[in-house]
Amino acid sequence: MLRLRPFRQRQLPLTDRWFADADTQRWLGGPGWPGLILDLHKRPLGEYRGAVETGRYSWLAWDGDTAVGYVGCETYDRCTTWDGSPDGRGVVKTLPVPTANLSYVVDPALRRQGYGTSIIAALMASSQITHVSLFVAGVEPANTGSISCLLKNGFQPLDPAPDWEGTVYYAGERI
Repeated sequence: MLRLRPFRQRQLPLTDRWFADADTQRWLGGPGWPGLILDLHKRPLGEYRGAVETGRYSWLAWDGDTAVGYVGCETYDRCTTWDGSPDGRGVVKTLPVPTANLSYVVDPALRRQGYGTSIIAALMASSQITHVSLFVAGVEPANTGSISCLLKNGFQPLDPAPDWEGTVYYAGERI
């Protein structure tokens, strides 16, 4: 059974290989990304793209005694659509509901076994973020594996056209 447990600094070596993977680097970030996220958790909450941060969370997903993936989210007081292009207008749309912006990665050796879909489902069911009603994940259109995981969890594009960064945002409601 898949379980989410808090991701701690001492567990960084567990994720080294995952973030050395070319696909992980392309879609999410390289070897320094997990440490950067854990360091961000130590900073005061603030505002990001027109939404007020209400929390930061990071977990490793475990199947028995094996770490199979990472999932994290920042929670906000609302969902905003941001236009940061050179002539951007900043916030162009707001949904006034508590929102989580999520990121996730599966151990590259364990991909295509359903872990991504299960990790997202576990996050959405987490008792630590029951105040969240909308979950959002930004995905580049070529990342078909990630899109599949989101669709299997009931997510749909907020807008099917990529934004100014080439990202499509998928949203799903609490299960």
